[in-house]
Amino acid sequence: MFRHAIAPTRRFTKASHDVVRHPRLNNDAKILLLYIQGLPAGELGKPLSALALRVGVKGAAYQRVKQLLIACGYFFEWSHQGERG
Repeated sequence: MFRHAIAPTRRFTKASHDVVRHPRLNNDAKILLLYIQGLPAGELGKPLSALALRVGVKGAAYQRVKQLLIACGYFFEWSHQGERG
């Protein structure tokens, strides 16, 4: 029996097998990665914490997710000084 699936033409994100099957990433980290991957270019400049709140990851769970993403190489942190220091 053949099964056919037609991908949606809009609002569709493909998930990499490397992310889906990653042994160290928990579900919250995977959902956050996929959410960020599907964002339009104009919304990518927002802080990770703000994006995590949209998905429902907050508090200690957010801290764990951030540490996992940094440890696995999916998130890089940098800081800079603004005009006022």
